[in-house]
Amino acid sequence: MLSDFPEELLNQATILATGHRNQANIRRAVSAAYYGLFHLLIRDTISHWSNRSHYPRLARTFEDQRMKTASANMLKLLATDTRDGDPGQLPMREKLGLVARAFVELQQARHRADYDTEEPLDRSDALLLVEQAIAAFEAWKEIKDADLAQDYLYSLLFRDRSF
Repeated sequence: MLSDFPEELLNQATILATGHRNQANIRRAVSAAYYGLFHLLIRDTISHWSNRSHYPRLARTFEDQRMKTASANMLKLLATDTRDGDPGQLPMREKLGLVARAFVELQQARHRADYDTEEPLDRSDALLLVEQAIAAFEAWKEIKDADLAQDYLYSLLFRDRSF
């Protein structure tokens, strides 16, 4: 079994966002929410690799910027690709869009939280970001085995020229 680290980070984000109201906790909540989703997607990507001893090395090959670009590309594909006329796919595509959008937005928020320390972060904004991460976790759980979701995972690690 793979680690529950992503869920632990999400739990930590919730605790920090709802706990003592100081900038350190609020900023760490945003960061933990992002990294929870980051590690969830990495875990589910590497789980397809048959040699478990490679998991740690494989996990370290993921890059934030590559994953953000892949997420933005997936959002573009979902917005423009009308080839799949199956209405039954719409809920899955919406949930995948929710996950990809959350990744992009949480990464941007994490950068603000970690590097823009001159401007205070609002606790209510942090709570919304943590809720966005929770929604992404829940959506991902429902769609992670769909073909398009698997294509998304592939694109997080490898540059896919078909998008």
